[in-house]
Amino acid sequence: KAEKYYQRLSSRFPFGPYSEQAQLELAYVQYKQGLREEASSTIQRFIRTYPTHPHIAYAHYLKAVINFEQRNALFARFNDFNKVVTDYPNSAYAQDSTKRMIYLRNLLARYELNVGLYYLRRGAYLASANRGKYLIETYPQSEYQNDALALMAVSYNAVGQKALADDARRVLQANQPDHPYLNGKW
Repeated sequence: KAEKYYQRLSSRFPFGPYSEQAQLELAYVQYKQGLREEASSTIQRFIRTYPTHPHIAYAHYLKAVINFEQRNALFARFNDFNKVVTDYPNSAYAQDSTKRMIYLRNLLARYELNVGLYYLRRGAYLASANRGKYLIETYPQSEYQNDALALMAVSYNAVGQKALADDARRVLQANQPDHPYLNGKW
Protein backbone atom coordinates (compact mmCIF):
# COMPACT_ATOMS: atom_id res chain seq x y z
CA LYS A 1 0.00 0.00 0.00
CA ALA A 2 2.78 2.40 0.91
CA GLU A 3 4.34 2.13 -2.53
CA LYS A 4 1.04 2.99 -4.20
CA TYR A 5 0.45 5.97 -1.90
CA TYR A 6 3.96 7.36 -2.36
CA GLN A 7 3.64 7.07 -6.12
CA ARG A 8 0.29 8.87 -6.05
CA LEU A 9 1.66 11.62 -3.85
CA SER A 10 4.65 12.15 -6.15
CA SER A 11 2.51 12.24 -9.29
CA ARG A 12 -0.22 14.51 -7.91
CA PHE A 13 2.13 16.94 -6.21
CA PRO A 14 5.38 16.72 -8.18
CA PHE A 15 7.04 19.66 -6.43
CA GLY A 16 7.40 20.38 -2.77
CA PRO A 17 8.85 18.86 0.36
CA TYR A 18 6.23 16.09 0.65
CA SER A 19 6.90 14.90 -2.86
CA GLU A 20 10.64 14.89 -2.24
CA GLN A 21 10.20 12.88 0.95
CA ALA A 22 7.76 10.56 -0.81
CA GLN A 23 10.40 9.72 -3.42
CA LEU A 24 12.88 8.81 -0.70
CA GLU A 25 10.29 6.68 1.07
CA LEU A 26 9.24 5.07 -2.21
CA ALA A 27 12.82 3.99 -2.90
CA TYR A 28 13.04 2.46 0.57
CA VAL A 29 9.71 0.64 0.18
CA GLN A 30 10.79 -0.74 -3.19
CA TYR A 31 14.07 -1.88 -1.67
CA LYS A 32 12.30 -3.64 1.20
CA GLN A 33 9.96 -5.36 -1.27
CA GLY A 34 12.97 -6.75 -3.14
CA LEU A 35 12.41 -4.54 -6.19
CA ARG A 36 16.08 -3.63 -6.48
CA GLU A 37 15.97 -2.24 -10.02
CA GLU A 38 12.98 -0.01 -9.28
CA ALA A 39 14.48 1.16 -6.00
CA SER A 40 17.78 1.92 -7.69
CA SER A 41 16.05 3.87 -10.42
CA THR A 42 13.95 5.84 -7.92
CA ILE A 43 16.91 6.76 -5.73
CA GLN A 44 19.07 7.68 -8.74
CA ARG A 45 16.32 9.98 -9.97
CA PHE A 46 16.08 11.56 -6.52
CA ILE A 47 19.86 12.16 -6.36
CA ARG A 48 19.88 13.74 -9.83
CA THR A 49 16.82 15.90 -9.15
CA TYR A 50 17.67 17.07 -5.61
CA PRO A 51 21.48 17.11 -5.24
CA THR A 52 21.34 19.64 -2.39
CA HIS A 53 18.46 18.08 -0.46
CA PRO A 54 18.95 18.02 3.33
CA HIS A 55 18.71 14.21 3.27
CA ILE A 56 21.03 13.65 0.31
CA ALA A 57 23.45 11.72 2.55
CA TYR A 58 20.67 9.25 3.29
CA ALA A 59 19.87 9.02 -0.41
CA HIS A 60 23.46 8.09 -1.25
CA TYR A 61 23.54 5.64 1.64
CA LEU A 62 20.29 4.03 0.48
CA LYS A 63 21.72 3.76 -3.03
CA ALA A 64 24.79 2.02 -1.62
CA VAL A 65 22.69 -0.37 0.47
CA ILE A 66 20.50 -1.22 -2.51
CA ASN A 67 23.58 -1.97 -4.61
CA PHE A 68 25.30 -3.79 -1.73
CA GLU A 69 23.02 -6.76 -2.11
CA GLN A 70 23.67 -7.12 -5.83
CA ARG A 71 26.01 -9.98 -6.71
CA ASN A 72 27.89 -8.05 -9.38
CA ALA A 73 29.98 -4.88 -9.52
CA LEU A 74 31.95 -5.26 -6.31
CA PHE A 75 33.98 -2.13 -6.97
CA ALA A 76 30.83 -0.11 -7.67
CA ARG A 77 29.43 -1.22 -4.32
CA PHE A 78 32.65 -0.16 -2.62
CA ASN A 79 32.60 3.21 -4.39
CA ASP A 80 28.99 3.86 -3.36
CA PHE A 81 29.90 3.51 0.31
CA ASN A 82 33.12 5.44 -0.22
CA LYS A 83 31.07 8.38 -1.53
CA VAL A 84 29.03 8.42 1.66
CA VAL A 85 32.17 8.32 3.83
CA THR A 86 34.11 10.96 1.89
CA ASP A 87 31.31 13.37 0.97
CA TYR A 88 29.28 13.07 4.19
CA PRO A 89 31.77 12.07 6.92
CA ASN A 90 29.67 13.54 9.73
CA SER A 91 26.42 11.92 8.66
CA ALA A 92 24.73 9.17 10.63
CA TYR A 93 25.52 6.79 7.76
CA ALA A 94 29.30 7.21 7.60
CA GLN A 95 30.11 4.68 10.32
CA ASP A 96 28.00 1.91 8.82
CA SER A 97 29.37 2.72 5.37
CA THR A 98 32.90 2.36 6.72
CA LYS A 99 32.06 -1.05 8.18
CA ARG A 100 30.60 -2.21 4.89
CA MET A 101 33.68 -0.97 3.02
CA ILE A 102 35.87 -3.00 5.38
CA TYR A 103 33.70 -6.05 4.71
CA LEU A 104 34.04 -5.55 0.94
CA ARG A 105 37.80 -5.00 1.21
CA ASN A 106 38.11 -8.27 3.15
CA LEU A 107 35.99 -10.01 0.53
CA LEU A 108 38.36 -8.85 -2.20
CA ALA A 109 41.40 -9.83 -0.12
CA ARG A 110 39.95 -13.30 0.50
CA TYR A 111 39.51 -13.74 -3.24
CA GLU A 112 43.17 -12.86 -3.83
CA LEU A 113 44.24 -15.27 -1.10
CA ASN A 114 42.17 -18.08 -2.60
CA VAL A 115 43.76 -17.48 -5.99
CA GLY A 116 47.20 -17.53 -4.38
CA LEU A 117 46.41 -20.80 -2.61
CA TYR A 118 45.21 -22.26 -5.89
CA TYR A 119 48.51 -21.32 -7.51
CA LEU A 120 50.36 -22.85 -4.57
CA ARG A 121 48.49 -26.16 -4.94
CA ARG A 122 49.26 -26.17 -8.67
CA GLY A 123 52.97 -25.62 -8.04
CA ALA A 124 53.03 -22.10 -9.49
CA TYR A 125 55.07 -20.78 -6.58
CA LEU A 126 56.14 -17.49 -8.10
CA ALA A 127 52.54 -16.68 -9.02
CA SER A 128 51.35 -17.55 -5.51
CA ALA A 129 54.07 -15.37 -3.93
CA ASN A 130 53.13 -12.49 -6.21
CA ARG A 131 49.45 -12.92 -5.28
CA GLY A 132 50.37 -12.70 -1.60
CA LYS A 133 52.43 -9.58 -2.25
CA TYR A 134 49.60 -8.06 -4.28
CA LEU A 135 47.12 -8.75 -1.47
CA ILE A 136 49.31 -7.01 1.08
CA GLU A 137 49.95 -4.00 -1.15
CA THR A 138 46.40 -3.59 -2.43
CA TYR A 139 44.38 -4.47 0.68
CA PRO A 140 46.47 -3.32 3.64
CA GLN A 141 45.05 -4.11 7.06
CA SER A 142 42.68 -6.72 5.69
CA GLU A 143 42.01 -9.73 7.87
CA TYR A 144 43.90 -11.89 5.34
CA GLN A 145 47.20 -10.02 5.30
CA ASN A 146 48.88 -12.47 7.68
CA ASP A 147 47.72 -15.41 5.60
CA ALA A 148 49.25 -13.64 2.60
CA LEU A 149 52.56 -13.44 4.46
CA ALA A 150 52.38 -17.18 5.19
CA LEU A 151 51.59 -17.81 1.52
CA MET A 152 54.64 -15.77 0.53
CA ALA A 153 56.88 -17.62 2.99
CA VAL A 154 55.77 -21.04 1.72
CA SER A 155 56.09 -19.97 -1.90
CA TYR A 156 59.52 -18.41 -1.48
CA ASN A 157 60.76 -21.51 0.35
CA ALA A 158 59.50 -23.68 -2.51
CA VAL A 159 61.55 -21.73 -5.08
CA GLY A 160 64.65 -21.58 -2.88
CA GLN A 161 64.44 -17.90 -1.96
CA LYS A 162 65.35 -18.38 1.69
CA ALA A 163 66.04 -14.70 2.40
CA LEU A 164 62.62 -13.62 1.10
CA ALA A 165 60.92 -16.49 2.94
CA ASP A 166 62.66 -15.52 6.18
CA ASP A 167 61.61 -11.90 5.72
CA ALA A 168 57.96 -12.90 5.24
CA ARG A 169 58.16 -15.20 8.26
CA ARG A 170 59.75 -12.48 10.38
CA VAL A 171 57.00 -9.98 9.50
CA LEU A 172 54.36 -12.62 10.18
CA GLN A 173 55.98 -13.38 13.56
CA ALA A 174 55.83 -9.69 14.45
CA ASN A 175 52.21 -9.27 13.31
CA GLN A 176 50.64 -12.51 14.53
CA PRO A 177 52.89 -14.72 16.64
CA ASP A 178 50.19 -17.39 16.98
CA HIS A 179 49.53 -17.79 13.25
CA PRO A 180 49.06 -21.48 12.28
CA TYR A 181 51.92 -21.28 9.75
CA LEU A 182 54.37 -20.50 12.52
CA ASN A 183 53.16 -23.55 14.44
CA GLY A 184 53.51 -25.81 11.40
CA LYS A 185 49.72 -26.25 11.02
CA TRP A 186 49.12 -24.15 7.88
